[in-house]
Amino acid sequence: MPYLQIGYKKIHYADLKPDGNEARETFICVHGLGSSQDYYHAIALGLKAHNFRCIIFDTTGAGRSPYTHIEQSIETLSNDVLGIMDQLEVPKAIVVGHSMGGIVAAHLAAEHNDRILAAVLIGPVYPNLSVAPMFEKRIEIVTREGMEAMANTVPYAAPAKGASPLARSFIRELLLGQDPAGYCSNCRVIINAKPPSYSKISVPILILAGEEDNSAPLAGCKKMFEEMGTTEKKLEIMKGVGHWQCVEAFEEVGKQILAFYHEIQ
Repeated sequence: MPYLQIGYKKIHYADLKPDGNEARETFICVHGLGSSQDYYHAIALGLKAHNFRCIIFDTTGAGRSPYTHIEQSIETLSNDVLGIMDQLEVPKAIVVGHSMGGIVAAHLAAEHNDRILAAVLIGPVYPNLSVAPMFEKRIEIVTREGMEAMANTVPYAAPAKGASPLARSFIRELLLGQDPAGYCSNCRVIINAKPPSYSKISVPILILAGEEDNSAPLAGCKKMFEEMGTTEKKLEIMKGVGHWQCVEAFEEVGKQILAFYHEIQ
């Protein structure tokens, strides 16, 4: 399996490039809590088919990227994205972030517009101190019972009520694939996260919000949207979709990303 060494971190990744054609642009995708690069795999294949390069990876402590026992933050996870871009010789990219990854993507858009051409935020979390008790409870449960407890609840609570059994099964597998200690560490990243400097964002932004997303409610998406400084911003509400947008409705997500790309050219 391909890994990159980013400082003390071993990062598992996939680099999907167009077959025989020069890439029109590069996308780099940051997944959320309890997830992995596979959350984006169907989206990445669709982008590759349209001659885009798409880099997907497991954030440190998630999926196949080993937990380091060193606490992380939105800033350190953002630096990992830049480190991956450096090692894979990507001077600039469009960053895509889901849930917790949406905080990372927004931070990158605000602080590194010399490297980030645009950002797509999918079900992005608006950092809020009021969520701390919920994630502290998750840490307590996972520490005591392991990931089985999350796998038996999240796939039924986080997607939309009409999500398919296959989508719920895939979400369950993503959760069961987590290192419990890594999962708890990433819970603490969310607990300690501060809102990115949304007003500093000057690059184009697309926010994809699930109509039935209770994990990253529409109110938070609207709040960050209003605070963003860029004049090129778009908020799309996905009907009948919950928090796991790329699993529940990957074709719609892909179409929205492609439409956004053509609009900002």
